[in-house]
Amino acid sequence: MLFKDYTIRIVMTECNPFTEKLNAIVELKEDISDALPYLNTVLKGYSYNDSEKTLVIKRKGHLITIRPLQIAITKLEDENEARVVMEELREIINDTFEKRDEIIPSYVTRSAPQPLQVYRLLPGKNCKECGEQSCYAFAFKLLSDERNIDECPLISQDEYKDRLRELEEYFPYIAIPGNSLTGV
Repeated sequence: MLFKDYTIRIVMTECNPFTEKLNAIVELKEDISDALPYLNTVLKGYSYNDSEKTLVIKRKGHLITIRPLQIAITKLEDENEARVVMEELREIINDTFEKRDEIIPSYVTRSAPQPLQVYRLLPGKNCKECGEQSCYAFAFKLLSDERNIDECPLISQDEYKDRLRELEEYFPYIAIPGNSLTGV
């Protein structure tokens, strides 16, 4: 196990003190530097700096910055949610590090997807069953973390299976059968 213990400090959002969302600064007791390039592969981080040892990911509506001895998490309801997110991250980090011999480390920074890229992977039926006026509107909401891909009732159909796999590249927290690390 790479890391076991941490402490959480809840902080108010400085840029907008009127929001009800909180941020957390999590101090790690163990250095997780060696796991970062593997986590970049598994979590498909969109900003990785190997020289600074910083990985930024977007996961379930949270912007998460992972450093060797610290993790910052945005858009939290309370300390309890911070603990839930941290327990998930600890499990992913430890699982990834234990399986590092099976993972090719990535030192690449990915670019954030554009709405049109996401839209082209959606069914394009504009069925409105997701509650949005169009698949394009749904794509925008996916990118802003206001919607989840599983809210599209058509994407799980067999004919869209390949598209769903491509969407997983943009939204790594989608639970896809057989993908135990990203769906944790």
